[in-house]
Formats: sequence, C-alpha cells, structure tokens
Amino acid sequence: MTKIFNTGETSESLRAEYNPDGGTLRRAQLRMLEMAIYLQETAKKIGVPCRLDGGNVLGALRHGGFIPWDDDIDMVVERKYFKQLCDYLKAHPHEQFVLQDNSTDPGFYKEWACLRDLKSENLSHDIENSADRRMHEAQRFRGLHVDIFPYEGKMIPWLQHFAAKLSVNVNLKFAGRFPRLAQAAYNILHYVVFPVFRSIGKLFGNPELYMHSYGAWFYEQNPRRCMIPHKDIVFEGYTFEGPADADELCRIAYGNYMELPPRDKRDRHKVDVMFYD
Repeated sequence: MTKIFNTGETSESLRAEYNPDGGTLRRAQLRMLEMAIYLQETAKKIGVPCRLDGGNVLGALRHGGFIPWDDDIDMVVERKYFKQLCDYLKAHPHEQFVLQDNSTDPGFYKEWACLRDLKSENLSHDIENSADRRMHEAQRFRGLHVDIFPYEGKMIPWLQHFAAKLSVNVNLKFAGRFPRLAQAAYNILHYVVFPVFRSIGKLFGNPELYMHSYGAWFYEQNPRRCMIPHKDIVFEGYTFEGPADADELCRIAYGNYMELPPRDKRDRHKVDVMFYD
C-alpha cells in the first residue's frame, strides 16, 4: 500500500522529484551507502560499536533509508573507541576510501573524522573567497564522505556550546587563509583546551547526558538510555547498528519527525558532485 505523507506526497513522488534512479543525488547516496557498509563492517571486525546517527536514523524510520533530498551520512562512535577506529582505518587503507582527519589532511581542523571517497569530488556553490568556500577548498580530500563523530557522557552543555564556537571560528576564520595559524589554534584546542573541558565534565557533568564530544558543531542532548546499547536498524535494505531508542532520539532532535517539513524547510546542501569513475 502506497504511503501518503502529511503533505500529500508519496514515497514514489518524492523519489521522482528529489533522487530518481540514475540521477546525481541518487548516485551519491548509493556511493555513501557503500562507504557506510564498509565502515560498519570494519568497526565490527575490530569490536568497535559504530552506529547511524541524526538524519539517517530519521530517514530509516520515515523513508526506510535516505531522506530523499539528503546528501550525507553521519555515524557516531563512543569517544573511548574513536581513536581505535580511526587508527585502524589509517593503518589498513581501502583502495578507494580514505580516513580524513588532521593527521592525513593538514587543511582539516575539525574535531571529528570523515571517510572520504577518492573517486568523487564535492564542488562548492558558495561565493568565491567566502569562509565556507575557503574551508572546503583548504581540504586535501573533497570527495563524498561519511562523517564519523565521537560522543560521550558527563557533558556540560554550555561548555560544549563554547567549545563548538571556538572550533567553528578556527575553521571559518583561518582555514584556507592562515594555515599555520589555523594549525596552531587547532593544536591548542585539540590537545589543551578540550581535554581541560573534558576533565571539568568528569567532575561536574551528568553521567546520563550524552552529546557529541567537545568541539563538534552539534548540540543535541540525549539521555543515555536512548543511545546505548545499540539496536539494529534497517537503512536502504541493509542492517546497521542504530541507537537504543531510535524513536526517542528522533523526537528529541526533530519533534514530530514522521511528518514531512514544508518544501522551503527541506535542507539541501549547496554542492554538486563530480564522479571520476
């Protein structure tokens, strides 16, 4: 039976409008799906719990996979496993996918990592010399990507907001303009400031409150019970690890998430994709 959404649209009409088979967006989604499967299999092989996050969890529940207009995949790992996973991916490189962090890409100053595709490239539509354009072009790897975010408990929300603003400013103000200053600022934040914030959190933070780790540009506050242990979730016909309570996680982040947003509220990233294979 055809599913009809609150807007009167159906799954078939959404696919035809946003991500038809063979179109650029659908090709990009399928490439990122391939990357996410590889990442999940690798994490399982080394015993690291790694799961889908954010809009991909929403998409799994509402659409059975990608939100039709979505062009990214987010995965999260508890911070205690984050370095282990990143180190393994760097030590055992894939022929087409590369782990991107500050050690593999000196123009990448974020507090998370990406798995990047070497056979595609995101082309930015941002205004030339804009901060977003400079930040994008400062990176060595610009292909389709799967974000890998660390998260942890005992977080202090206002301190995470402050940490994120510090990291955002380093990326937007220095990346692509002042590489030495950007690297110095990243090092100070990554190796000094954020560890101090984490130590404060261990003393005063709520052990039942989970957030993205200090310096990530996301602020959702989730109770531990909806984060772990992971439970299986089906995304694009494949079984991935998902949150302990996908429904609660989506309600916290999106409210009545089973309803489609109005057309003018559908977040579409300003990039084109070029494929090299």
